[in-house]
Amino acid sequence: MLESPVATRGGRGRARLFLSIVACALLTCGATDAPAQTARTPRRPHLPVAPVRNAATPPKMYAAAPQVIAVVHRLSGWKLRTLLTPPDAPVASTFDENFVRTNIVAGYILPDGRTVVARLPQAEAEMLNLAAAFRFPKSPAPSATDGDSGLLLVRSDGTQFNARFIGLDASTGLSLLESDKPLLAPVSEVEVVPPVVGQRVRVIAPVRAAFAPAPPPAPAATPRPDDAPVGDEGVLYMNMSEEAGQLREVRRSPSGKAMEVTVEVGRVSPEWAGGVALSETGTLVGIVEESDAGATRVMSAETVRGAARRVQERRASVPQPWLGARGDALAFAPLEQLLAGGWTREQARTLLTRQRGVLLTSVAPGTPAARAGLRPGDVVSRIGRHDVRSVEDMSLMIKELGGNTLANFTVLRAESAPLSLAVRLSESPSPGLDTARAELRAAQWQLRTTQSAVSATRESASRFETAVRQMEVDLARLQTGEPKATQLREELSRARAEFRLTEDRAQKLSAEYELMRARVAEAEGRYRAASEAYGGLAVKPLLAFGLEAVRISPAGTKISGARQNGLLVMSVRPGSAAAGTKIQAGDIIESINGQLFSDANWNFNLPADFDTELSLGILRDGEKLSFNLSRNNSPQ
Repeated sequence: MLESPVATRGGRGRARLFLSIVACALLTCGATDAPAQTARTPRRPHLPVAPVRNAATPPKMYAAAPQVIAVVHRLSGWKLRTLLTPPDAPVASTFDENFVRTNIVAGYILPDGRTVVARLPQAEAEMLNLAAAFRFPKSPAPSATDGDSGLLLVRSDGTQFNARFIGLDASTGLSLLESDKPLLAPVSEVEVVPPVVGQRVRVIAPVRAAFAPAPPPAPAATPRPDDAPVGDEGVLYMNMSEEAGQLREVRRSPSGKAMEVTVEVGRVSPEWAGGVALSETGTLVGIVEESDAGATRVMSAETVRGAARRVQERRASVPQPWLGARGDALAFAPLEQLLAGGWTREQARTLLTRQRGVLLTSVAPGTPAARAGLRPGDVVSRIGRHDVRSVEDMSLMIKELGGNTLANFTVLRAESAPLSLAVRLSESPSPGLDTARAELRAAQWQLRTTQSAVSATRESASRFETAVRQMEVDLARLQTGEPKATQLREELSRARAEFRLTEDRAQKLSAEYELMRARVAEAEGRYRAASEAYGGLAVKPLLAFGLEAVRISPAGTKISGARQNGLLVMSVRPGSAAAGTKIQAGDIIESINGQLFSDANWNFNLPADFDTELSLGILRDGEKLSFNLSRNNSPQ
């Protein structure tokens, strides 16, 4: 489908997460066969904790590529609980505040020597984006030395640097980080070298070390106490591993830009997602998206630099471009679908013979597509100067155009000459979610409208039925030849005809209502599926009040008393507006300002007036409570 979330590959389900603490320093280069651990394992982590610290004497290393650096991300507190709390956890307090989960990926140092672009796991990048956006109005912007981001950069010589999160490019899933100190001396911007099939490539990524380095012998003057700890408990050592490969395929967008390359590598595991691919001369080939046995898909250097440039220009995250329509490749569209879109059978067969273009199956009201005049049944044949051959082509061109841009769509429409429509693309962190939300709201509005029409028609039919019965009674009292009887008989005939017509209309509307109910159920299913990507992240507007809460639903929880969708309070931030109340971790927020969390508003947008005042309906151990919050009284 056209409008599914774009940056999902290598997301939450495939995140490379290590449930232990990170290395003191990077070790010598070399591959390892040590097994990797994955996200959400174990469900109740209880592992030793040790701080990330510099090694007193870093082990000797071989020089890795100077542009590649290890990016260490440590999560604790609400961030960790939000990502790792199982769906059936009754409360969030099962996770100790001191527990730390660490993930390590490779990063590429940009020519300025301080900025790093890296492909963090999607869920972690979204969490960093969320945390970066949470600041009181009078709070200063965080710096790399604040330590709030939990980001650390480790150079191949073991030197560590604090880093801050700058932003996420949602179209590519790449994050931009900034070091507190120069990592390398600045160099001139290197022109992107077009990838060539057959060129040799080096893929570099941090992997778990098979063993820890031997500690230096203790000086003779300071003998080792008998009770001294053996080794470094809770420390995970890493290698910066490198493998050689050969570029075997280049995937380009319709405009000719290299978007992705495939590299054939001898030994690469799935844990290499996020690794950096370089040419033999050290120029960037791209960043690894995912790997399997012998093949590695790499996001091209042109794509990586474009993502970094977008985030640098804003100094903030960049959402995805948003159209607001769903569609299928015309080559795979069934004939009935075209006929339903208004095409004649002959026109439909001609289109299917061409097998080029995207048939729009849904255009959500109020979206950029709807505002531009696109309709279900339209076939998008060109965008700008480039032909649209498939859904993938269309998605790539929309990503290339970016948000807040004007694009010219050439559209084929039944019983019309080809149209040229100017489409102003919008922006969205999750286009699939926003499109599904717009479709759901439209379906719900149509259902309510149809339900009102059914009720009004049945009331009208009931009035006609009552009138017919009264006329029949009155007619029975009159003599057959009376003039009044003749007139009443004519009126009765008309009333019976109106009653039958109204009954027929009520039956048709009832059938339409049942169809609308099915459409609403289908739209709700699409919406729930689209919201799963954000289902585990804290609700951003509530963070301003100091409440860290995540979405829950009774179908996926065993929380006592939960009968509907809601929000589970993970923690209350000290010194916030919520800190002065008796709201507790484990409370379930059932309503906000009187609005219940039902399927209809499962992920609804909070109004602007929530910036200052908030009224919460809370369920706690089966008891319903109410709390009022005001940011005007919170410390700034």
